[in-house]
Amino acid sequence: MSISKIEEDLKGHDKDFPPVHLWNPELCEGQEFHIDRNGNWLYNDSPIKNYKLTKLFSTVLRKDIDGYFLVTPHEKVPVKVDLAPYKIIDYKILKNSICLSTNFDYDFILNKTNTTKLIEHNNILVPIVHVRDNIDGFFDRNIYYNLINFALENKFVDNDLLYLPSENSNHIIGKIA
Repeated sequence: MSISKIEEDLKGHDKDFPPVHLWNPELCEGQEFHIDRNGNWLYNDSPIKNYKLTKLFSTVLRKDIDGYFLVTPHEKVPVKVDLAPYKIIDYKILKNSICLSTNFDYDFILNKTNTTKLIEHNNILVPIVHVRDNIDGFFDRNIYYNLINFALENKFVDNDLLYLPSENSNHIIGKIA
């Protein structure tokens, strides 16, 4: 298994999200993929600096019960994820919703499916958002602080929880200490 082999297996699947839920290849271990706390992709502890390649990999990422995997029609490769695979790097406040943008040019609306939750990570509460297909994202620090300020300015607080209203749902992004 190699990066070039995975890339070759995915030729023709780089337009949208391939049907990884339909693929059931053999597990291929030995090489290590890792997505660190900052959203950086690493292969055997070396950064993958090719944006197009990591964007392609992000489309074939699948979360199973036992973790994250890169899935092609021929291989299933484990991926160690520190927090979440996607990073939320931008947002738009629309009339009745909030649109979030990931580091891989994927936009989505906060709604009943793509919602937020607070998880404990290294003894602090961190907001996580469901991006797609059981795969989560985390907020870039600057975006997170901007959304906190937006919530505070608009008094989007309920029971000491800050939230963002979008698509008739409240999406929790923090807890007031």
